[in-house]
Amino acid sequence: MLSAARKKLLKELINKLELKSIDCNLLDEALTHPSFNFEVNRENSPDYERLEFLGDSVLRLVISNYLYDKYEEYDEGKLTKIRSYLVSDNFISKMALTIELNKYINIGEHEEKDGGRLKESILACSIEALFGSIYKSLGYNFAKDFIYKMYSSIDMNGEEILFSYNSKEILQQYTQGKNKDLPVYKLLDEKGLAHNKTYLVSVEYENKELGRGEGKTKKEAEKIAAINALRLLRENKEI
Repeated sequence: MLSAARKKLLKELINKLELKSIDCNLLDEALTHPSFNFEVNRENSPDYERLEFLGDSVLRLVISNYLYDKYEEYDEGKLTKIRSYLVSDNFISKMALTIELNKYINIGEHEEKDGGRLKESILACSIEALFGSIYKSLGYNFAKDFIYKMYSSIDMNGEEILFSYNSKEILQQYTQGKNKDLPVYKLLDEKGLAHNKTYLVSVEYENKELGRGEGKTKKEAEKIAAINALRLLRENKEI
């Protein structure tokens, strides 16, 4: 049984996202982190994990269909890379923040104190579970239109996405084409607790820094550093 306060909060989200006919209990399930049920002794109550599993599949199908129709000239490899970027935790967690989804998540007190409401993984799971609840409650066509609307304000330029996705490979091709040397990535700083770190990385070529990147993993930080390096090289008309 949902409390009056919880119903009021969910109603606010329903109005904001124009989900008038959605099952409120299903929406609550989609926005309940496992830590909440554990801390309030609701261990047999559902959390977002099953709906996240479903929503992930719905999102991938919707985006796959969109890309298939939009980029008729792209092969399977390019379409897969673009989809991977558009459905990544990093990408969809930022999307969740644009609708302030973090405000509506049921989360345990310990996880709350640990910054869980803003963790990339929790935000990504929550928005996928939201998509799952919309699909189960309102059907595929409504879910498809909702996801399209979510993505409509985003520049989904295929070439730019591929440029970002392949940034380390493109930068390596550039440096090896000049003198066969590889770009060098250096860890400059790492901040935060062990399970929630942020890494700052630079990329150098011929002892000159070309770019820096910050990310939740070293790999992500390196990719962003490579993107920034390539942008600099483009500005200087070197690529």
